[in-house]
Amino acid sequence: MPAIPTANPEFDRGTYLTCFRLVLERCDPNVRHERFGQTAQHEVAAMGGHVTSEEVMKFAKVLLDSGARPDIRDDLLKSTPLGWACRWGRAELVRLLLERGADPVEAGAEPWATPQAWAEKMGRESVLAVLREHRQ
Repeated sequence: MPAIPTANPEFDRGTYLTCFRLVLERCDPNVRHERFGQTAQHEVAAMGGHVTSEEVMKFAKVLLDSGARPDIRDDLLKSTPLGWACRWGRAELVRLLLERGADPVEAGAEPWATPQAWAEKMGRESVLAVLREHRQ
């Protein structure tokens, strides 16, 4: 995902999301990166400081509403978008993905690449709390 400029106060950040939505009307939201196999949903989970948490959630919802699958595992981290969200500590995104049908256990994953394993390794207590809530 390209960086959203934050230095220009004239830039309408909502326009970027509108453009993203328009692109998804014509493109498959599950297209995978040819080298590492991640999807746009993986990239949204890993977005850095150039976007707000609110923007991450908006991008994620647009992708899910466009048919993005939460079960695609990338080739690099061997993880789904949920695993990436757990790795990067995005508790709100974890909750959204679980609400939209992501598998919190991922029994077929490498033991080190499950959502819980990523949250534990990275010390993401808020994410672990969301995973526990979802299992109850």
